[in-house]
Parts: sequence; structure tokens; C-alpha cells
Amino acid sequence: MGKGYKLTSAHGDGPKQCAFFFSSQGCRNGENCKFSHEANNPAKEASAPKAMSVSSSSICSSESEGQIIEEKRAGAYASLVSNGDDSNPFFAVTAPPPPTPAPTPVKKVKAAEQQQTETRKKRKKSDTTTPFDLGNETQSPIGQKGSTTALSSPGVVSAPPKKSKQTSNTPPSNTQTNLPPSNFRLLNLPVASFSLPSTSSNKPTEDKTQSSPQRPPTPQHEPAKSYPLPTATPAHLKWHSAVLATRSNPSYASAFAFERTQQYEYSEGISSPHQWIQSRPYGSWCINNPASIAIDCEMCETKDPVTNKSDTKALCRLSIVNGDNPSEVLLDTLVKPDWPVVDYRTWVNGIKKEDLDGVQFTLRHAQMFMNTLCSDQTVIVGHAVHNDLLALKMIHHCNVDTAMLYTHNEEEHANSTPSLKNLAHGVLKKAMPDVHDSVNDAAVALACAEHYVSKNGNVERIEKVFSRSHSRVDGRDRLKSADTSMLLVHRLPQGSQPSHIMDMLLAFTFVKPKNVAEIIFSGKHGKCHVEFSTKEHAELAYLTLSGDEHEDKTGKKQKRVKMKNGDYVCVRKMKKN
Repeated sequence: MGKGYKLTSAHGDGPKQCAFFFSSQGCRNGENCKFSHEANNPAKEASAPKAMSVSSSSICSSESEGQIIEEKRAGAYASLVSNGDDSNPFFAVTAPPPPTPAPTPVKKVKAAEQQQTETRKKRKKSDTTTPFDLGNETQSPIGQKGSTTALSSPGVVSAPPKKSKQTSNTPPSNTQTNLPPSNFRLLNLPVASFSLPSTSSNKPTEDKTQSSPQRPPTPQHEPAKSYPLPTATPAHLKWHSAVLATRSNPSYASAFAFERTQQYEYSEGISSPHQWIQSRPYGSWCINNPASIAIDCEMCETKDPVTNKSDTKALCRLSIVNGDNPSEVLLDTLVKPDWPVVDYRTWVNGIKKEDLDGVQFTLRHAQMFMNTLCSDQTVIVGHAVHNDLLALKMIHHCNVDTAMLYTHNEEEHANSTPSLKNLAHGVLKKAMPDVHDSVNDAAVALACAEHYVSKNGNVERIEKVFSRSHSRVDGRDRLKSADTSMLLVHRLPQGSQPSHIMDMLLAFTFVKPKNVAEIIFSGKHGKCHVEFSTKEHAELAYLTLSGDEHEDKTGKKQKRVKMKNGDYVCVRKMKKN
């Protein structure tokens, strides 16, 4: 038999379809065929779900594109206002509203509510104590309830007892607990040694007679607020006049305002008062300790990943030289910061990420060592030593600060402190390496302080041979000619951050700075240098700024830039036109 064909019925009630007509051979009967030669209507087969599918994909695409647009807008605002922080003195937070979330289906909402009800029932049956009281406590500063301390050891100021939730930013008072070990040499601490590769020799330069006028002796009188003086032994008394000279400097009260820094860091969530230490009264426990020491600290910048707060003075290296025997280094160690490091400042201190990997020596170890070594009469010598004490979070007022003992010989720089490199050049006839070595810096500061004491304070003014450079490329000090690729921003209010200056210049001038240096505060205001890629960029940024222009007392032009509170800061050129 030949190949057979099976007739099929059309969908619905219509006539039967001709199977031959739809085969490859076709129907031979043509119009006389008793069966239907019409196919089913394609429009009827193209059902609604296909149209819905197209519509659905179109909606998804639209939502995705909208989300990308909102993310771009949020990024643009984030370049000016970081993480919704309203601390920037130049801008008010005006971030765009977040995209409206898609409505949750009713079934999912009911399922979620049912799940929450079951969870609450389980909690009532289970133990109510948990390691984290996240539901009832707000984010607290480090060291308070819900946080840990790097080292719990005797001799540091202990945490206050747990109390009811505080409603103000007033820090709790410090209370002293058990005393630390009496011999600092017997402490078993995880010291992490560090040394920089030798870069430049410190050979003495030719001794030249300086013709600059001598500085008159500093008035030897006690300031209004009384602090301990070094009087315990002849080795202490040696530094008596230098300690008084440091305290009589007009900048002392502002630079060594430890209580103010404590309050600020507490309000910002950087530290709590019980994380600070204070030197104990002199007694028999420290009679064998050095009467004086020289210290220098290296710092980095860290950031709390939870609160997004930054600590620009996080300790990462501590070096201590014996003031009674300058050839002895009592301690030189790397220090592991508590928070993740966001800027190692390798261009300044030579410390890299891999150097701190595996380091177990923490700030609390450093505080334990200092608390065992120093009494309230131990003379701590350093250059701008208040920065070192702030990094250590240590309250101590028996200090000799070489930055406050010497002054510049030029009227233009009369209000600025000489750098340690200029001191080494002018006092010791010694060259300093480009990268900071904290052991060398401590030793140089000690030698300059010894020179001041040997001259009974009648020391010559210092010539500004080197100007500070804040370049992250080479970190080198440059010769006396000022760097015209930089601008000076001063009159900055307390709480200002380098990121605020970066955002202000980028928003007002559309010129992005290369680097904004750390802000140095003196009294109510602070200042910092801003570096640009080229001097043309610096000039363009200055010209673009809108504000009243006038000359300062040295003849350099500056502009007043308004802040959101109606006050202003000054942006000044580095050289006269």
C-alpha cells in the first residue's frame, strides 16, 4: 500500500482541515476538495502571555536603568558630602532622595509577618542573654559597652562602671586602678623592630659663624595653671628652665590641651577618656628610671568601618631614647592600629602595609610601657611633642618642646615654628634624611634641647633653609624657594578635615588638588597646605575662587571663602607676585 494520510480536525467547531493541502505534495482536488484548506488564524495563536512577557522585560529594563541613574547621582553628591556627614563647614547635606523601592507582594508581607511572630515566640522560650545587645544599644565609641580594648593591663586608666545610657557627650571621669610593674625593662611586650634603609649620610657640615641676632632669654615664670616640675633629682633639675620656657610659649595652652582633645574624640567616636593614660606622681617606684627621655612617633590614618570616622593620628611606630644616656634606645617598635589603615603615609615614615602585617604590639602596649617608664616629673623631649603625646593618648605636662624653644630669624616666618630639619642644619650642622626615622628624629630633638640648656636659653634664631614639602611622590624637603604649586588654607574652624578642603576646592574651582596636608591647629583655628599637580593648576584654582582678595602682612595675596555658617576661611598664595 502507498503511504497513507490521516485527516485531522480543526480547532473549535470549524470544518476539518485537508491534510494533503499542508503536506509537501499538496492537495490534487484543488477547489473541489471537501476539506478546509484554511490554516488556523495566527492572530488567535499569538496569545496575550507573549505581549505580557515583552511588557515585563521592558519594566525590568526601566527599573535597572533608573537604579543606575540614581547611583550616579548619589556618587556625584558623595564627592562633595561624604557619607551624609554634615560636618563639612562649606556644604549642607542635600543628597538626592533614594529611589522608591518596589512594592512587596501581599503574600510575601504576610509570610514575613508570620515569620517574625514565630521568631518572637522562640526568643521568649530561649535564653534572653546575647553577646551583642544590638536591639537596645546605639553605636558607642570604642572602649564603651559593646567594644573591646586591645590590651587589658594594670597601670592604665580603667573603664568606668556600667551605668545607664548616657544622654550627653560629656565623657566619664578617669579613675586609676592597680599600679603597673615597677621596672619597665622587665616588661614582656611583643616588640616589632623596624629600620629604614640608609638614604643619606648625616655627616656634619662646615661650622659657620652665624651673624643673626641672638634670641633674648625666655621669661622664667610659672603659667597660671600649675603643673608638676622636674625637681626630684639633679638630673631632673637640669631641665627645669627648659620645661618652663616650653610652657611660657603662647601656643602651649592650645597645643597641649589634652582635655579638649579628649572631649572632641569622645564626641566623634574616635576614643573614650578611659583609653587615655596619665603619668603618676614621682615616687620610689621610679627612682631607677631615666629622668628624661626623647620620643618620636610615626602616625598613619585609619578609619572605623562601622562609623566611618577617621583617626588622622593613629600610632604606627614609637621610638624612645634615654635622655640620661642618648646612645641607648629604650624602645623602637611598630604599632598595630586598632582600625583599618587607609593611608600609611609611606612617603613620610617609610612604613608600608606589609611592615604592619603580623605586628601584635598595640597602642595599649605602648601605653603600658610609658606608664611604667614615666612619672609626672619625667621630662619628655621632642619636636612638636604634643602630637606624639596625642597619638599615645597620654596626658603629660613635664615636656621640653624644641619647636617652642627656637624661632625663625626672618620676620616673615616669625609666627611659625622651625622644622626639625632646619634645627638640625642650624644648631647641629647636620643633614637630615628625606624619610623620617623616628629614632633619629628623637635623638636630634634631644641634641637640640641639650644645646638650648647648655646656652641657658640664649640661642640664636634659626634660618629657614628648607621649606616643608607635603608631596606624596618623594616626600622631600625643598630649598628655600617656596613651592608655587601649593596654596595655604588658614582660619579653618575646629573639626575641619582635609577631605572638607578637597571637596570645597573641587566644587568651587573644578580643580582637584593632588594632596591636602594634615591640618595643624593653634588656638581656635587651623591651617594646612594644599598641593596641586602643577603651579598652573594652583594658579587656576586661586583665580577661580570667588571672594574678597587682599594682601596679608607679608604681602602675599589671599581670598576669603565663605562657609555655610557665614564665617570665612582664607586661601593664600605661597609667593608674592
